[in-house]
Amino acid sequence: MIFDVKMSDLSRKCRFVAGGHTTEAPASLTYSSVVSQDSVRIAFLIAALNNLDVQACDVTNAYLNAPCREKIWFEGGAECGEDRGKVMIIKRALYGLRSSGAAWRNMLAQTIEEMGFTSTVVDPDVWRRRAVKPSGKEYYALLLVFVDDILIISHEALKHNDTLKHIDALKQVYTHKPESVGPPAMYLGADVSKMQRASGEVCWGLSSNTYVKLAVGIVCNLLRHDGEGKDLKTTAKQPLPTSYKPETDVSQELNGDGISRYLQLIGVLRWAIELGRIDIDLEVAMMAPYSALPRVGHIEAMCNIFRYLMMH
Repeated sequence: MIFDVKMSDLSRKCRFVAGGHTTEAPASLTYSSVVSQDSVRIAFLIAALNNLDVQACDVTNAYLNAPCREKIWFEGGAECGEDRGKVMIIKRALYGLRSSGAAWRNMLAQTIEEMGFTSTVVDPDVWRRRAVKPSGKEYYALLLVFVDDILIISHEALKHNDTLKHIDALKQVYTHKPESVGPPAMYLGADVSKMQRASGEVCWGLSSNTYVKLAVGIVCNLLRHDGEGKDLKTTAKQPLPTSYKPETDVSQELNGDGISRYLQLIGVLRWAIELGRIDIDLEVAMMAPYSALPRVGHIEAMCNIFRYLMMH
């Protein structure tokens, strides 16, 4: 059983997974790409310029839809009930296996191709299909994929349930989380908002507000759990003190748990930057090179960045 926290939206996950780290590397490719944040921003811009609908959906237990590419077996344990002790062959792309990500992406790609979409050259996880509006204007319908989070941009909304027909096509193949289908309120951890300007033009906005607020709260709890006197009670007007130079820090080196915590903080901040907090980009870039062997002073500097986020 693996417990983890997703850096994209800070949701908690607990899964029964395979120990892929104990298996040999499969002969087939295991790389699995995802859509870039830049492509997401451009897609929302295209939606606004062309007055297109934007809807999202999230596939449930995505990997388990794909067949397993590897020849993997295990001896059934207590979780297998009356089949305990038997040889169990894994038939689906179980989480944890080396090839599962690639197996799922290939299966979804095949489904999307059957819907008439073609992968773009610059970003293979942006798919497009020629479409025509009722007015006769031609454009490309877009479909963006981040593992199991799918964003669809098109004019073709069905009036009976107000969902895009492309989502209905995906529903024929995969199970979706009901609450995830519809106009996106969040995508990849970013708040999504739709607004209308005084001129009547419709615009889309992406914000990191919810993510940053959640991140600050979680980090407060993590530091309290560490119990080493670090907290975010004080505020900071800037991400790092102007006099601080991480390369000259000779404070005590962190132990294994401290290094793990440092990496967590770097990961949270990196995603905040991806969502738009470019005001901390330089400072996080300065601290990231010390991930291999951070010191007490380095993690204190990281806390200062979170104090700045708490204040702003």
